[in-house]
Amino acid sequence: MTNATTAAAKARRAVLVGLGAIALAVLVVLGARLSDGPVGFLPGGALRSGEWVDAPVADWSFAKDVAEVELALEGERSSRTTWILVDGGQAWIPCSLSFPPFKRWHERAAADGRAVLRIDGRRYPVTLVREDFRPTRRRLELVAHEKYENLPPTDGGVWLFRVESRAR
Repeated sequence: MTNATTAAAKARRAVLVGLGAIALAVLVVLGARLSDGPVGFLPGGALRSGEWVDAPVADWSFAKDVAEVELALEGERSSRTTWILVDGGQAWIPCSLSFPPFKRWHERAAADGRAVLRIDGRRYPVTLVREDFRPTRRRLELVAHEKYENLPPTDGGVWLFRVESRAR
């Protein structure tokens, strides 16, 4: 076998491995979109399972030590994993504008905040209300630093959404 033949075989193999990796990635993303909720950091399908909590939640302290929740905006067939902050019984959903890149859910939530949170397998109908009150922002930054070790970059800014219970 000549060096040219060996090089061509290696190049074909590399192309096939690359195409296989791309196909696998596409299948994983499509599979996540069809699932019941997000799959890790990948956005997933609608939140279809879990007991509905119809009683209004006045105190979200039960979620204080919950690291991540699942969030689906009403009217969308997708969901995502996000953090939750709880301060004084009030729940907040933060959204880093720089990490991960290319997300747009925060803009849709600001326009129409009706959403569902799934926490420990239970679904809560909520309204997300964007708030940018500076003292609240500073206080929640401290809460976030206490709760999470590796905060994402915030150089692009962070939007904060107050979580309000609502009827389904």
